[in-house]
Amino acid sequence: MESPSYKRRRRNGECERCRCHRAKKKKKHLYLVVDDWKGGYSIHKLDADDNSMEHRLPEHGALRLASSPERAPMAFAALGTNIFIATNPRCSRHRAPPFLAYDTEAAALTVGPPPPDGHLRDLGEAVAAGGKLYALTFFWNEVRHSSSLQVLSWEPTTDQQEAWDPSMEWSWDTLPAPAPYTEGEVITSYALHPDGRTIFMSTDWRTHSLDTGGNGVGAWRDLGEWTLPFRGQAYFDAELDAWVGLHYKEDGYICCCPVASRSATTTTAQQQSECKILEEKLFRRCGEEKFPYGRYLSATLTYMGDSKFCLVESVLRSKNALDAVLHVTVFGLKYDHKRELKTKAHRTTRFYGLSKNTLLFSHAAFWM
Repeated sequence: MESPSYKRRRRNGECERCRCHRAKKKKKHLYLVVDDWKGGYSIHKLDADDNSMEHRLPEHGALRLASSPERAPMAFAALGTNIFIATNPRCSRHRAPPFLAYDTEAAALTVGPPPPDGHLRDLGEAVAAGGKLYALTFFWNEVRHSSSLQVLSWEPTTDQQEAWDPSMEWSWDTLPAPAPYTEGEVITSYALHPDGRTIFMSTDWRTHSLDTGGNGVGAWRDLGEWTLPFRGQAYFDAELDAWVGLHYKEDGYICCCPVASRSATTTTAQQQSECKILEEKLFRRCGEEKFPYGRYLSATLTYMGDSKFCLVESVLRSKNALDAVLHVTVFGLKYDHKRELKTKAHRTTRFYGLSKNTLLFSHAAFWM
């Protein structure tokens, strides 16, 4: 294990299109994606500093997306100031509609590229690094299943023919090295190294890293039979000098662990022994006393910078209805004098009631 001090703010190297580096810092917002109207999905723009006790989301979101009820749920991923939308992620490339790109700064929706080859699933493992979005796709035939990593980036147009044709566009590319996963494997957790270019991905029993920059671009490394102690995405925080995420046991706790080495192998026992679990339980699970008649759908953790996080939990009000409650909790983390993980004094929680259309989609949350 190695955990060098990364106290300085790392630069993400985002592309100009993503507008991540600018002289004047603009206020960021929480963008919450829900299926809260009969015709499809809404993207709501929320002020994280608003302490009002409003129990309903705005009647009209920043963006509405129409969706046929017969389709599979839409999938969402973020890169820079853009939210990318796969309107029908279960369709293969030749039948699928193109991606949509919602620019949150311009409040504008544009048509993006066609989806990449292969099966995208729900974009649940998509990771932004170095101004690009990396997403796993899966292929299968009569002989075997295979996977590859697709890269979405803002690049010069390759087939510009007329003066009015755009000179830049979003496009997908495939990394030459195949990903070390099969269709049956599930990515349980993933995190970006503070170097801004190395992605860690864990399945149920082992972990791989991917170098997305420098001379090792596209090179996968098998790190051995150990796993990250998280569920879903974890985030590096410089003040804590650690990755932070939802605990892998799905028991309602937040945890952190030292940053793993980009090359050396370790063990799950070592990783878990160095994991610090927040004693305070920040969210509930299905069947607990707070929701004895409801059904837990999902919880997500979003990093807001400077040891500040947003936890969004979706719970159905009852077992046989689609009325749901979203719990949005904004909190900070710190170490106490014993180096134990604690929440900071100020914490806010808001509740939003909404009517859902499907149990196959919970929500998505982005800070930008």
